Amino acid sequence: MRKPAFRYLPLLWLGACGAALAETPKDAEGSHEFLLGASLESTVGHIGDGQRSLSLKPVWHFQLGPFRVSRSRASTLLGTGRKSGETGVSADFFSRDDWSLSASLRMDNGRTFDDDPVWRGLPDIRTTVRGRVSVRRPFSERWGWNASIDQDLMGREGGMRLNSGVSYVYPLSERTQWDLGLSATWGNARYMQTHFGISPAGAAAVGASPYQLGGGWEGVQAGWNASTALNSHWVLFGGVGVSQLRGDAARSPLVSRKTTSSATLGVAYRNRR
Repeated sequence: MRKPAFRYLPLLWLGACGAALAETPKDAEGSHEFLLGASLESTVGHIGDGQRSLSLKPVWHFQLGPFRVSRSRASTLLGTGRKSGETGVSADFFSRDDWSLSASLRMDNGRTFDDDPVWRGLPDIRTTVRGRVSVRRPFSERWGWNASIDQDLMGREGGMRLNSGVSYVYPLSERTQWDLGLSATWGNARYMQTHFGISPAGAAAVGASPYQLGGGWEGVQAGWNASTALNSHWVLFGGVGVSQLRGDAARSPLVSRKTTSSATLGVAYRNRR
């Protein structure tokens, strides 16, 4: 039996990291930087009881040479004029003529219905590792385009997802800026079925009808974020976001809200090179 192509993505990612080391300037090889902070997040999910939750989450970013370990939007908070990085473990391995290509690994924490009174009994989505390759190109000082493809690397039915969008950055001062992002996400059949479908076995367990999906658009997202440097080390940040499911994903019986919103406020400490 022929092996699925996605099984070779870890090798591609390792090759990308090797290329990053080969292309990294000597001054970047000695680069050591970090950011530590926390954010208060108000969120509501598309799936489940639709109740809004308030949580305190850590924000961090560490860099050693070309490699970064980052959570949430920490990599964008290191300083004005610095390039945004990937979330997870990542490395840049190509940059030429305004085009940049990077690879990253990130954890996908999955989902459980154990606390859901309606869908308890459906199988959990298991935690997995997703590999992502991203490409970016600025149109001008303020406008940019980005696209990415990510794949479940552990064979846990996570499937593949594509995302593409545009961003706009507006500097209010040397210390303060805000940015706006608009994007759309498409998933293959395995991704869509795992996240929005109900298998015949799952339907029998909860007394519902099966819901089968093929590949298609998952949804569109918009986000507005702002950050300001309080001094050379401390940065204050926040933002709001909106997400809307589309097509078969929006019609899933699991979905309680087609449109959701979120808000974030946080503070972080960073070192400066």
